[in-house]
Amino acid sequence: AVGAQGGDDAEDELLGFLASQEGGPMLDARFALRVCEEQGLPRAVVLLYGMMGMHEEAVRSALERGDLGLAKENARKPADRRMRQKLWLHIVEHQVASGDVQKIIGLIRESQELSVRDVLPFIPDSMTIDAFQVEICECLDQYEEQIETLRQEMEDHRRALKAFKEDLKQAEERVIVIEEDQSCEICGEPATRERFYVFACRHCFHEACLRALVLPALSPARRERLLALEATRLEHHAAAAGALAGPPPMAPAR
Repeated sequence: AVGAQGGDDAEDELLGFLASQEGGPMLDARFALRVCEEQGLPRAVVLLYGMMGMHEEAVRSALERGDLGLAKENARKPADRRMRQKLWLHIVEHQVASGDVQKIIGLIRESQELSVRDVLPFIPDSMTIDAFQVEICECLDQYEEQIETLRQEMEDHRRALKAFKEDLKQAEERVIVIEEDQSCEICGEPATRERFYVFACRHCFHEACLRALVLPALSPARRERLLALEATRLEHHAAAAGALAGPPPMAPAR
């Protein structure tokens, strides 16, 4: 009915209605889109594309009717930054045809999503690049800042790694002296009776006691991982013991 009335006032009325119904159960957006296309209501078509999440179609439709403002409005809608960049590049590419360098530069700044690096592939050889001198210098300054930040992060990581290695070396060289009758904190038996662990707090635990305490509390994945590590360690110990023992003696010749 609105389409039959014609005129901008009718389309304005329709735009207000559609905006009020966005996301509501009473609006069949696809049906409304088809009707608006048939009735020649371009602004309503763009609005419906945006409501349906078809942002590229919305921007493209706005550009086709020469409504740059409507195209920019829809380019800002997506939550995804990459999609916003893509939509603004569509607008820039469309604007390049005008040959107006200042408008292109204005779009770069207005978008807050693009840099001159993103736009340069769309600039034809016939368009002088000197006009982008300020933007190129700003882009280079940003790169320099990013490189300096990365260099500082690498230096911080290097220092942290060095400190970790020093701490590890000190831990490997550290000696903890325990009493001869020091007992296992779990079973109470003498710690030195079997393989045991001693912590910096001087508490001692038999390896078997720790294993029996910790293993049931682990998740199936961690339990499987621990058992695999234990099996690997036993294999290494067996191989080392075999190497120290040397080859078996040969039987005397008869």
